[in-house]
Amino acid sequence: MSISGVGSRNTYIYNTRTGKLSAKDGQQDAFVDYFNGDISGDEDDTLNGFDRARKADINHLIEDWKKFDRSIFNDPEKEEYEITTEIVDAATSTVQVDGDKIITRYSGCLFAYIDPSELFQKAGPFQTREHKDYDPSDNSVSIAVGDVFDLGNGYRLRVGEDEVYCEGYGNKNGEKDERVQALAWGLGALIHFSEGRWSSLMLEFGYRGSSDVLGGTTPMLLELLRQLGVDTDREFILNGTKCEVRGGKIHEVGDKWGVPGAVRDEALRKYDEEMSRPLSSWK
Repeated sequence: MSISGVGSRNTYIYNTRTGKLSAKDGQQDAFVDYFNGDISGDEDDTLNGFDRARKADINHLIEDWKKFDRSIFNDPEKEEYEITTEIVDAATSTVQVDGDKIITRYSGCLFAYIDPSELFQKAGPFQTREHKDYDPSDNSVSIAVGDVFDLGNGYRLRVGEDEVYCEGYGNKNGEKDERVQALAWGLGALIHFSEGRWSSLMLEFGYRGSSDVLGGTTPMLLELLRQLGVDTDREFILNGTKCEVRGGKIHEVGDKWGVPGAVRDEALRKYDEEMSRPLSSWK
């Protein structure tokens, strides 16, 4: 059998009478022997952490999931079913029965292999240096250092090296000044998010001088993006990151973890390395 890893997709035959797996092609398969208890995990160096997780997924389906979904493995006319497993990424896998997806598993161990301080990294300078006007072909725009946005009310926002500045502040209009300062803070947070440095959750906090630190800046940010031409009712691309609006909040498309993209990608890389190790070394 091939060594399991991201992208692996395997189909087996499960016999409900014997409780055993067999390879669909009838060939000898180390994972089948491992699942059936004929060998231990450290007896074959082709078996790794992904195989241990696949075994747990199938056992969960057989022993636990069928208690809640009585439609599976319940056909009186048959005792053999196809079980297909797929490793979507290092921390995501699916299990199907006769072609129907039953469960999707997300590993809770994903972030165990990175330094916890990385989850709260400092943003640092903005990374996007080249402005790109709105492109309707892919609903994209880039916001870069040096960009200036005239808000049309006596204020403008200027993207500096590591924060967004509000210019025109100090006109003794406390409420308006605070809203513009909040928008400046939120735009900076949005840029950091789009560059993979901050979580989208940061957009739900007001700036440090706000009277309502949990007020959130998303509505103002969405309005600003619309003024730039972005259609926020569908997927859009900001500084190379695919985004979407769900429940009135801006998220990265496909993000399941709610952490900065750069941190997630590094965690996935390290977790993939760990899961790829042979089970014989898991001692």
